[in-house]
Amino acid sequence: MATKAFNHIAMNCRDVAAQERFYTKHFGFKRSRTFHAGLPTEFVMLKLGVMRLELHPTESLKVAGCNAGEQSIGFKHLAFDVPDLDQAIEALKSDGVACDPIVPVASISPTCRVVFFRDLEGNIIELMEAYEDEI
Repeated sequence: MATKAFNHIAMNCRDVAAQERFYTKHFGFKRSRTFHAGLPTEFVMLKLGVMRLELHPTESLKVAGCNAGEQSIGFKHLAFDVPDLDQAIEALKSDGVACDPIVPVASISPTCRVVFFRDLEGNIIELMEAYEDEI
């Protein structure tokens, strides 16, 4: 089977509105669709270029001690290209988001640097500056 393109990543969220504000502010996503508008099952699709995030509300994650993040099998992290890593980190810090130390990855590209942090619900996010494919 051949596919045309990758369509979206769906994420369960404790607070869909907060996650939408986070991804809109820090990455430039825009809401592209609302499903089941006004109903308890309402969820949204955010879009950035050809990438989409689908944010779903879930009651199952509203228990104490339950965090998102890397799983043994399945979701590991989301990665975004940024033009200026330092500027992106400062914007996150101004919103109280703690980032890990910057990692230079010259084995990927001479000027490539990455940083990891967690979004509001604990999902691991990677920012990449100056990433280049091999081919």
